[in-house]
Amino acid sequence: MSSHSWWSVIYSISQIIGGLLLHPYQTMQSLVRDRVFVWMSLLPMAVLAITTVVWRFGVVPLVQLIFSCAASGLWLCNWLSFLSNWLTFFCLFWQILLLYLLFRFTVAFKKSV
Repeated sequence: MSSHSWWSVIYSISQIIGGLLLHPYQTMQSLVRDRVFVWMSLLPMAVLAITTVVWRFGVVPLVQLIFSCAASGLWLCNWLSFLSNWLTFFCLFWQILLLYLLFRFTVAFKKSV
């Protein structure tokens, strides 16, 4: 594959990611209709898995090491669990929405054929 083709694939995937974030209804409708990138409906779980690994093994130990959260009352230490919970809730809610839309459009397009 040439570098031009790779840039095209990267651009397409980034457009779909942006669409799933900003316009999930329209994007899922076109994904189900075209059936090429339906696998991207599992994107929130991939984001949550990657972020959790980076968060638990990178960010939290680094912040705890640098700021010694057990000894200090730094506000950043208190926000770590809040940010983690918020991100988990967002990704789970986003995944439920995308799975619902995937099911809805799959059934709708099967009836129309």
